[in-house]
Amino acid sequence: MTKLIVCLVAVSSVVVAQNPPADGPALAPPVWFLRKGLDGSFGERTAVCAAEADSTPSSPTLILIPSEEPAEICINFPPRTLPDGRRLTGGWRHDIGEKGACANGCCSFNPPTKNAREPVDHPAWFESTDCSSPAGSVNAPFLFKGQEGEVKNVCVERDGAFVAVSGRLSNCGPSSCCIMYEDQ
Repeated sequence: MTKLIVCLVAVSSVVVAQNPPADGPALAPPVWFLRKGLDGSFGERTAVCAAEADSTPSSPTLILIPSEEPAEICINFPPRTLPDGRRLTGGWRHDIGEKGACANGCCSFNPPTKNAREPVDHPAWFESTDCSSPAGSVNAPFLFKGQEGEVKNVCVERDGAFVAVSGRLSNCGPSSCCIMYEDQ
């Protein structure tokens, strides 16, 4: 299940960390904050993000947004060198993406892209310690509003039956949206 969650995050969210170059240090993850309602060109919206960055709390966590909010964020990418040697300066930008999969009032963020996304097949699950009645199960990532480290109990469909799984919330962002990682 942990592998499924990691795959989901890789497919449906902005990359949080990049592999370090073979001869260099790991890159810092981007930081972001929700910012809706900006009009104008990409450059004009990006300038607002840069101007507001020092006064707005940002997060280096996975990008999870409340289901009632639009998929609009300010994100700051660190400078980096591409495999072909080109150097990207990084900096703040305003992205208008799309909501990905949602559960419990939280959604993954799909950044704007030219290529179509591959669909993710999420297992059916529901929050409970009693797995005998799967009514109300959802096929979605394990997303919750909560606090870092909070324990959650869910029933997950595996091999045609629902089994009890316990996990902890992590990657909680400024909107209190978190992802549950299964305890090992």
